[in-house]
Amino acid sequence: MKLQTRSRMTWSSQRSRKSSTKATDDAQICESAKIKDTDRKIVSLDLTGEQSSKKNSEFETMAPDGNLLMPSIIGGEKDEVVILVDPYSTGCCIAQEMAKRGYHLIACWTDGFSEDMKKHVPTSCSNLTYYNEVTEKGSLEATVTLVKAACGTLKIVACLAGGEAGVDLADALSEKLGLLTNGTEIPNRRDKKIQQELIKKAGMRSVRQAGGPEFSDVEPFLRKESYPVVVKPTESAGSDGVKLCHNFEEAKEHFSVLMTAQMVNGGACPAVLCQEFLRGKEYVVDHVSRDGVHKTAMVWVYDKRAVNGAAFVYFGCVPIDPESAEAKILIPYVRNVLDALGVKNGPSHGEVMMTVNGPCLVEMNCRAHGGDGNWMPLCRALSGGYSQVEASADAYLDKEQFMRLPDKPPSPFKASGQEVILVSFSKGCVKDTPGYEVIKMLPSFVYLETAIREGSEVDYTVDLFTGIGSVILINEDEKILKRDIDFIRTMEEINGLFVYETKLENLKRPRADVYSIAPTLSAFPHRRGVSEGPNLLRSFSMDRPELMRPLMKRMTTVDASKEAVILVDPYSTGCCIAMEIAKRGYTIIALWTSGFSEEMKKHVPLSCENLTYHAEVTEEGTLAETASAVYKSAYLFRIVACIAGGEAGIDLADALSERLGVRTNGTGLPNRRDKKIQQELIKATGMRSVRQAGGPKFSDVEHFLRTEAYPVVLKPIESAGSDGVKLCHNFDESKAHFDVLMEAQMVNGGHCPAVLCQEFLRGKEYVVDHVSRDGVHKTVMVWVYDKRPVNGSAFVYFGCVPVDPQSQEARLLIPYVRKTLDAMGVKNGPSHGEVMMTPDGPCLVEMNCRAHGGDGNWRPLCRALTGGYSQVEASVDAYLDEPQFRILPDRPPSPFKAAGQEDKHVLEKDVDYIRKLEKENALFVYEDPTEVLQSGCELTLSNLTMTDNEKVDNVHTQSRPRVYSSDQIYQF
Repeated sequence: MKLQTRSRMTWSSQRSRKSSTKATDDAQICESAKIKDTDRKIVSLDLTGEQSSKKNSEFETMAPDGNLLMPSIIGGEKDEVVILVDPYSTGCCIAQEMAKRGYHLIACWTDGFSEDMKKHVPTSCSNLTYYNEVTEKGSLEATVTLVKAACGTLKIVACLAGGEAGVDLADALSEKLGLLTNGTEIPNRRDKKIQQELIKKAGMRSVRQAGGPEFSDVEPFLRKESYPVVVKPTESAGSDGVKLCHNFEEAKEHFSVLMTAQMVNGGACPAVLCQEFLRGKEYVVDHVSRDGVHKTAMVWVYDKRAVNGAAFVYFGCVPIDPESAEAKILIPYVRNVLDALGVKNGPSHGEVMMTVNGPCLVEMNCRAHGGDGNWMPLCRALSGGYSQVEASADAYLDKEQFMRLPDKPPSPFKASGQEVILVSFSKGCVKDTPGYEVIKMLPSFVYLETAIREGSEVDYTVDLFTGIGSVILINEDEKILKRDIDFIRTMEEINGLFVYETKLENLKRPRADVYSIAPTLSAFPHRRGVSEGPNLLRSFSMDRPELMRPLMKRMTTVDASKEAVILVDPYSTGCCIAMEIAKRGYTIIALWTSGFSEEMKKHVPLSCENLTYHAEVTEEGTLAETASAVYKSAYLFRIVACIAGGEAGIDLADALSERLGVRTNGTGLPNRRDKKIQQELIKATGMRSVRQAGGPKFSDVEHFLRTEAYPVVLKPIESAGSDGVKLCHNFDESKAHFDVLMEAQMVNGGHCPAVLCQEFLRGKEYVVDHVSRDGVHKTVMVWVYDKRPVNGSAFVYFGCVPVDPQSQEARLLIPYVRKTLDAMGVKNGPSHGEVMMTPDGPCLVEMNCRAHGGDGNWRPLCRALTGGYSQVEASVDAYLDEPQFRILPDRPPSPFKAAGQEDKHVLEKDVDYIRKLEKENALFVYEDPTEVLQSGCELTLSNLTMTDNEKVDNVHTQSRPRVYSSDQIYQF
C-alpha cells in the first residue's frame, strides 16, 4: 500500500505555508514547566519551578527557520488503523496523538469537501502523514468497501469525525463498521434546527426559530420575530455564514446569499436557519464522552465582538473555573443536551448563551473544539497535563485511561492563561511582520500560530477563517497577563503587526499629513489608558472610518492636532462634548442648522465658557453645499467626526456624517427625531409602544382625540426636553394646544412641523443614557425622573435620581432601551432614552439621539458614581478612541462607587431645604421687595439664625450671601 503524504496550512486556505513559533517545546510550555512521560503516553506538567533541559527527541525537530516542528508521524507500531473523516484543524491534532500511540491513520474525505480545507493543518501537525486517503462514494456501502480496501490487512479500531463536515459520515460509517459510534438514529445531528427541536422536546430552554431551503419556510417567523435575528446555515463551522440581521429586508437578502453560496468546508448550503437573537454572555463547554459518560474537558467564555462590519468576530477564549457559579449551571445543562442529541462517544464543543432565563443552546458541534488546537498547551497547563485532544484519543482507544480522567478540570486551575485570537483591522500584501516578533518578547508568551508571512495577503477579520493567528499566553501573575493582552490589542488597533507593500496609485485628495509619523505618544494628548511595553504606539488610524476608503493608505499615522470634528448645533451638553474633544487636541467646527435660534447659540454651560471654535458655519440650501462649506472651513484639517451637539442638529449630523464618510447613524431612517416614527418602529419589532396619532393637520389626529381616554399628551413631533409638551384633559383643550403648537416657534428655533397626540402613560418615568459604537451599546447611567405638576404645567423637572444598574427596574429597562436603539438604527454616539415603567412593562416615551441635556451638570455626579467617567467622555471615546470605548464597562458598577450621599438623612434634609427655599421665593432678591415673599409663608429668610447669632434685619440689603451652619438651618 502506497503511503500518502499531504502538506497543508492553516488559518486561511488562500495563504502560503505558515510560519509558527513555540516559545519552547512541550517540555517548556510554562517558564516553570517540567515534562514527565507517563504510561498513558501524554504530556503532563509538574509546575515545580524546575526547567527541563531534555527534549522529547522522538517527536521534535527544528524547521529551517528555527521553529519547533514535529517530525513525520506515521504510526505503524500496531497493526491497527483509525479512520478520520475530514481531518482538519484540531482533527489533525487528534490524528497526530493517535499516531504517537502507534496507530495507522486513514483520511476519509466527504464528497465535495474543499481542497483548500484539506490543507488546513496546524503547524504542529505539518508533517502528519496518512497510511492512505480515500474519498466518499455515492453510497454508504460503496464507501465502506473502499475504506476496507484502503486498510488492507490492518484492523479498523475507530472511526471519528476530524471536522464539522465529517460528523454525519463518521456516524454512519462507524455504525456500519460496528465500532464505537453515535449512530444514525438521529439522521443529521449537525443540523442546528434539529438540535433545538430535540432539546425543546426534552423540556430544556431552546431558541425560537424557523428554517428550511425555501424562503417561504422562514418568512412568517421573520415577519413576527423581534429584530435583530440570527440567520445562518443549518450546517456550519465557526461563524461561517452567520449574520445578525436588523430588519426583514436584510434577513431576506442574507437568506438568498446563503442558499447560493458555497460553505467554507465545501458544498452548498442545504438550508437556512433563522433564530431569535439571544442576549447574554456566550460560553463554550468542551466534553469528551464514551458510552454515554461525559467528562468536561474545559469551560470557556467567548470574547466575540462586532468589528469590520461583522457581528461575530472571535477575539479569544477565556477559561472558566469549573467550580464557578456559571460552570455549575452550564455543565449539567450541556450534558443533558448531549443526552438529548444522542451523543455518547467522542469530543463535543457546545456553545451556550447564558440568558436572563438561564442557559440556552446556541449550537452543539459534535466534534472537537476548533481553532487548530492552539489551546492545547494552555489546557495542559490549566488541567495539569491533558486536553480535549488526549482525552478524545483515550475515549476511542484507551477505555481504562478515559475512566481515570477527572470528571472536570481542577479548581483552581494549575496556571493562569488565555488564548488571544488575532484580528486584522487592515488589508494589504505583507512585506514584514514586526509585530509578531514583539509579541514573542512578551512575558506571558508561549505559542504563536499564524499563516501570515512575507507575501501573504491580509484582509479584514470577519470570522474565524479570516483571523490572522492565535497566541497562547500563560502567566502566574494575572496583572502581567492582562497587560500583555491589552498590549496585543493595541498592536492590532494601530496596525502594528504588519508592514504592507506600498502600492503606487493616484490618491483622492492626497495630503502630506496622511503619511506623517508620530514618534511618541506625547504627540497625542487625547489618548488614554495605554499598556506598558515597547513604545510602538501610533494614532489609531483604523478608528477613522474616512480612512477605510479603497484609495486611502491603511498604515496612516494621524496627529490629532491636524484633525477636526464637526459639532452640529452645539449647545447645553453638546458644548461639554466639544470641550472634551478640544482637550484631546482636536479642532472644533460649529455647524448651525438653518433657522437655529441665536439665543440658543448662546446656551453654553459655565464650565464651557472658554470654549472657542476654529470656525462657525451655517447650513446651506443643500447637503452638497453644506458639505462644501464645511470642507472649506476645515481647510487643511482632516474631518474625522461629525456629531449632533443638540436635539435640532440630529438630522443634519446624520446626513452630513454619512456624506463625509465618517462614523454615522446614516439616513436609512430619514427622520429618527420624529417621535411618531420612533413609536412605529418599535411597534414593528413587537415591543410595547404608545397609542398615538400625529400630523400637521388637526384632521390627522381628530379621530384619535375623540376615541382615546383622557388625559392625553400633546407635543411637537420634534422637541427637546419638555418643550411644548402638555397634558390635555379634554377634546377642546387638546384642539387649542394643537393650534398653539402649529403656530409657535420652538425653543431650538424653527416652527413645529407636526403635532403628536399620545396616550397618557401611567407609571414612573426613567431615563436610560447610552453611548454606542458600531451597534455596541454601553449603558452609562440609569435615572428616575422627579417630575411634578406645578405652576400650571403638568411636567416640571425637579431632579434626576441615579438607579442601580443591577436593580430590578434597570434589568428590565436596559435591554428594552437597547432593543429600541437597534430598532431605530442608532449605532453610534450618545442617546438619552425616556421610558415609562407601566404595569405592562417598560414603554418608550421618546428617544433622544443625543446626549443627556441639563448642561451636563450631572457629570461630576456620574464620575463619582462610576469611578471616573460620564456620558460625555464615553461619547468622545465612541467617536475618536475605539480601544478606550471597548474597555468601558457594559454598564456602571453595582453598587455605585459613591451615592451622592454619604448620609442619606443629610441628603434628604438638603433636598427638602432647597424645595422650601423654592416655595418661599427665597432664591433671589428682586428689585421690588413686595414680590419676594408671599402671604401665609411659614418660613422667610428673616427667621434664619446666622452663624454669629445675629438677626438679619434687612435681608434685601445684604450685598453678599451669608453662610449658615447645617444644624442651624435645619432648625427651621
